[in-house]
Amino acid sequence: MVDRSRQVSELRERIAGIDQEIRERLDQRARLSHEIRGLHEAEPATDLSDREWIEKLVGSSTGDMPAESLRAIFREIRAAARAIEHPVRVAVVGPEGSFSHQSALEVFGATTQLIECATVADALSEVSRGRAAYAVFPFESSSEGLVQPSLLALAETNLVLVGERFTQARYHLMSTTNDIGALEKVYMTGAARAACERFIEKELDRVSIIDVRSPSVAVELAREAPTNAAVVPERVGTVGGLSVVRENIGDVPDLQLRYGIAAARPAARSGHDVSCILFSTDEAPSALYDVLRHLAERGITLRKLQSMPVRRDGIEYLYFAEIGGHASDRSVVTAFEGVKRSVRYFKLLGSFPAAR
Repeated sequence: MVDRSRQVSELRERIAGIDQEIRERLDQRARLSHEIRGLHEAEPATDLSDREWIEKLVGSSTGDMPAESLRAIFREIRAAARAIEHPVRVAVVGPEGSFSHQSALEVFGATTQLIECATVADALSEVSRGRAAYAVFPFESSSEGLVQPSLLALAETNLVLVGERFTQARYHLMSTTNDIGALEKVYMTGAARAACERFIEKELDRVSIIDVRSPSVAVELAREAPTNAAVVPERVGTVGGLSVVRENIGDVPDLQLRYGIAAARPAARSGHDVSCILFSTDEAPSALYDVLRHLAERGITLRKLQSMPVRRDGIEYLYFAEIGGHASDRSVVTAFEGVKRSVRYFKLLGSFPAAR
């Protein structure tokens, strides 16, 4: 038993030494990022792709560290480096501690200055006016599909999509106690209440449910007494000193949110891009077929096609299409030229590296 304890102690000492080496390497990496910052132009970079870089690192791993853990670690490192190389302000739709805030920090780094906006139009306006370099806004959900107001708001600007971020939208009941029966007050946002209706009705029927403006406020109030709790994303609750009482309590446990990232300048080709467009056709039997034919004849993959009811400028329906390829690819350029000749309205929303 003594020998085993000594072995464990020696192994932990070796781990501590490795941790020190990792810290030294990260400092060295940060110094290089500072050098890059000094050489960059004033304009922020629009290349937000890190998938290829991360997958190359994961692919060369021995497999001792789980692949998803490696991805998470290197995403954090890349985001921290990006914040050093290009410190920017980012306009975000939603309150502090929300999934949109988390997504922005995961992409741009924990030290990034976020501008909280009430609507997508407000966030896009911050970028258009030069007060922010990027806007992060809800783009699609796995339960309800495309967020139509976001797409229409983007189409009204000269901004373009330059990136995307997928986030698992998991709400947790969190508190300073583990006893759900001891709870008297539970704080949450309106969005959290709507997402967790079944759990609230079944498990919190005798508890006072109190609406607050943000997950961060919910966490602060939950900390005030052991009989308080919050329904929040795990990350904001953990940072605030709360523990999970019940995990993943949403009505849709595997709900996934997709956030769009918009900027003033288009993203460069990465080799694994997607492009998003809006268009409307005449009311003719072959109108949509003509559009799809231009894509098919040039070997372009149609990843998504969805119609959206609108009423403006004589247009009753718009189609949203997402295709494989960058708008500067020769095949895509030719296809889009053909599409434009076949439709009443055409808008390129942007081309960007596919997150997956």
